[in-house]
Amino acid sequence: MTSYKCEYEPTQSLPLALMSDVTMTDASPLADIRPNPPPSACGGLRESHSLGFNVISQHSKSRSSGLTSMPYNYTYRTSIIQPYEISPKIDFLSCLPFELGSHIICYLDLPTLLMLATVSHNWNAIYRISHVWRMKALENQWKVALSAQLQIGKIDWYFMFKQRYQLEQRWKKGNVATHYLIGHQDSVYCLQFDAHKIVTGSRDRTIKFWDIATYTHQSTLVGHEGSVLCLKYNDNIMVSGSSDATLIIWNMHTHQPIKRLRGHKSGVLDVSLDDRYIVSCSKDTSIRIWDSNTGDFLRIIMAHQGPVNAIQLKNNTIVSASGDALVKLWDITTGTCLREFAGHSRGLACVQYDGKRIVSGSNDKTIRVWDAETGQCLMVCKGHTDLVRTLHFDEDRIVSASYDQSIRVWDMKTGASLLNFQSGHTSWVFDVHFDKSKIVSASQDKRVLIMDFSTGLDTQFIR
Repeated sequence: MTSYKCEYEPTQSLPLALMSDVTMTDASPLADIRPNPPPSACGGLRESHSLGFNVISQHSKSRSSGLTSMPYNYTYRTSIIQPYEISPKIDFLSCLPFELGSHIICYLDLPTLLMLATVSHNWNAIYRISHVWRMKALENQWKVALSAQLQIGKIDWYFMFKQRYQLEQRWKKGNVATHYLIGHQDSVYCLQFDAHKIVTGSRDRTIKFWDIATYTHQSTLVGHEGSVLCLKYNDNIMVSGSSDATLIIWNMHTHQPIKRLRGHKSGVLDVSLDDRYIVSCSKDTSIRIWDSNTGDFLRIIMAHQGPVNAIQLKNNTIVSASGDALVKLWDITTGTCLREFAGHSRGLACVQYDGKRIVSGSNDKTIRVWDAETGQCLMVCKGHTDLVRTLHFDEDRIVSASYDQSIRVWDMKTGASLLNFQSGHTSWVFDVHFDKSKIVSASQDKRVLIMDFSTGLDTQFIR
């Protein structure tokens, strides 16, 4: 029978090259744990070894060779082991087909996978295979923002994983770079942002557009006769609501007003829209529904016993939150109240809804998460010391801001408080939004704060 032997060349220093935020050290040499055979059974180096652990155990099993059965005794000792001869090492991973080797290491946890890169040049090459890191990204349920120019098979998953891992570590530790947008002459009440711009509305009656890459002011819109209390935009239009009791539909391409919507009897406190409807709510206790294409008034819902402070439209349902301490779910086509959510002890200031879960913030200083189908309160988040003025959430996190001047991050699954930013603003925080890489907030201190977790990282394909 011909025997085959695969050998490997140890490397003295290979880059781990994973995270600048994480301190990595080279692993200690692995102990050569093997059966303790008779001295005559091996050839080669004779040497004494001391193993660095305290467990003494024995295991015996029989392995059939087809003719005889031979017992093997495995002994682990803290004392000096009798001299024995070490047989040549076999680099089993390099002996396997490349595809099989890469598939095997997909099952390793991340710390072990990082150590793998330091073993040899061959193992380092397998470690860097894109397929390995795609599996790790899927294991973490990380998503990629694909475009027409980028196909799934052309992604450098090793690079993408490094960027996303560092980003997640910064979220865990609260490592951010901060930037302020200064330009409004009074309190900044509302904002929205995307990958290219930030749009803000203020008590100074203006709406400002800012470049998110350079943090520079681009343009100012003037049209309301009172404070701009709320705004929402999509690719084509923006709708702003004001203390002057009107809404204005703006063209997002020309930044010119298209139509002014009148009907509310008091200040418009919040607005939501999709490609069919504009939904607004007011201090006058009503919800009004408008056609988003024509601006025509469609329906009014006398919704609450107090001011309707927040509104959210999702598919064919509306969620509203009021100063009467109730959250309500409505059918947009009929105006029928489908369900009430009672649990807060004081008036509500904010609400968000993703079709399954409702998250509300209140003057009772708490945040509640509700099951939209059953009405059950799933959890209560406590930590703010004043009115919870604004919040947003995704599948992983809730980000909230309060009149206690803090911005907090919560675990969406457990309700645990993860981060507490207390020094970003010097007055009440009125609005907060976030995405995978940053938190943007607006305050009574006339400033917009950007907390960027992604400085120095390439996050263009992260979503």
